[in-house]
Amino acid sequence: MKNNYKSSKNRGLIFLSCASVLFTLTLFVEKASSKPVCQQNDDDKFNKGITVSPSHLNFNVDMGKMETKKIKVSNFTGNLQKFIIKYNDFDISIEGKSTFMEAATSKYSLSKLVNVVPTFIELESGKSAEISVTVQVPNDPEANKAAWGVLLLEQSEEKKVLDPGNTSGQTIAFGITPTYAFGVWLYQNPPNVESMNVDIENFSYKKESDSLRLISLHVENKGDGISFCKAYVEMTNVKTGIQQSLGGKTYTILPGYNRTFIFELPPDLPKGEYSAVGVIDYNSEEEVVAAELDISLD
Repeated sequence: MKNNYKSSKNRGLIFLSCASVLFTLTLFVEKASSKPVCQQNDDDKFNKGITVSPSHLNFNVDMGKMETKKIKVSNFTGNLQKFIIKYNDFDISIEGKSTFMEAATSKYSLSKLVNVVPTFIELESGKSAEISVTVQVPNDPEANKAAWGVLLLEQSEEKKVLDPGNTSGQTIAFGITPTYAFGVWLYQNPPNVESMNVDIENFSYKKESDSLRLISLHVENKGDGISFCKAYVEMTNVKTGIQQSLGGKTYTILPGYNRTFIFELPPDLPKGEYSAVGVIDYNSEEEVVAAELDISLD
């Protein structure tokens, strides 16, 4: 049996402490060959590769106002590095996979509101640079909505002359220049949007095999704002009262979108009757969204 409910944080039995989250930078391989970002040498100063911080920028700009945030790019390799900075729209699947789109093609595109300076940087070894990202919202109700996009910092490599290997003129030479790109996610949530209307649509258990048992938490953002949620499951053995937590990562749920979170039960979890509680904590000071499910493990 599954029950959905919203629980007061002050009265509820479930508590999740908030902590600072260090975002891991996503690395996008642009072409069909790989090149390590971290270039090893004898000097420990240059063993970090390229660093880009932060990996997310969250804006809350009201109509008729603007806000600027900074991105810091540092070169800890031993070589000169060049990057082109460009904007893309993106979409997110139910599984949370991102798909890049051309600028201004998404209904929620941030492209008309964002300005990036500079759009090209050149970094000597050991040097850093800052990129200014400004979101300016016109005094227009049409622009007063949630929007998002992604900045791609793409490595710029000069094209090299290829040697075909002979002088007959009958050979065509092909080559691949390995490059990489960093993504910085941009989110704009106007102060008036209803970003706290997230609900659990389905909470279920499925036994794939004796060694693979999954709990699925399907969530929908019914508000008009971007929600940054923490999803987790509390498992309680009904007989012993022993609890175990699953998950606890931070997720982004865009307005009007669905997300499905999959939690794998530990293979050594003892058999018995369990009460599973799926929780979506969306940073509300007063409540969390939860669903309860009875599970029998045999």
